[in-house]
Amino acid sequence: MAGESITIYKLIILYTLSKVDSPLPQGIISDYIIDHGYTNYFNVQNAFGELLQAELIREDTTYHLAYYELTRTGLETLNLFGHKLSSEIRNEINDYLKTNQYEILNETALVSDYRLTPDGSYLATCTLKEKNQTVFQLSLAVSSEEDAIKICDNWREASEALYMDTMKQLLK
Repeated sequence: MAGESITIYKLIILYTLSKVDSPLPQGIISDYIIDHGYTNYFNVQNAFGELLQAELIREDTTYHLAYYELTRTGLETLNLFGHKLSSEIRNEINDYLKTNQYEILNETALVSDYRLTPDGSYLATCTLKEKNQTVFQLSLAVSSEEDAIKICDNWREASEALYMDTMKQLLK
């Protein structure tokens, strides 16, 4: 029975990722699974780990958040075994995604990360995405990790004004 359960959790993850246009943070999917009483946090973590190991999903990690997307193999697996996921669960997932679409857009549209460069500075990169396409991206070199983190942390609140100001300046 435990094997069947983990299979359902994995299918829920695969199905959810198949229904969105951009990579999702783990929390969006975990919240659905846990809030609907399917299992606990540790089993969800295990399911994500097994899917990553089998290369059915791909992980893209920023300095504070990991995003997941379905691989081609994951989609093929879902097509082969998706029938094991009841229509009731599929409908619940679809409703969850629809109800939380603005939160999901907010979580996936604005991405920020930083990295150490070969010269010892830090490059903070802030991206505005729409349906997994980059609409606006800003990269700033700074001298300290603390400054890079501040830039990344402030991106969510400053992005709209920066985008609008940049467009206004460049299109005048």
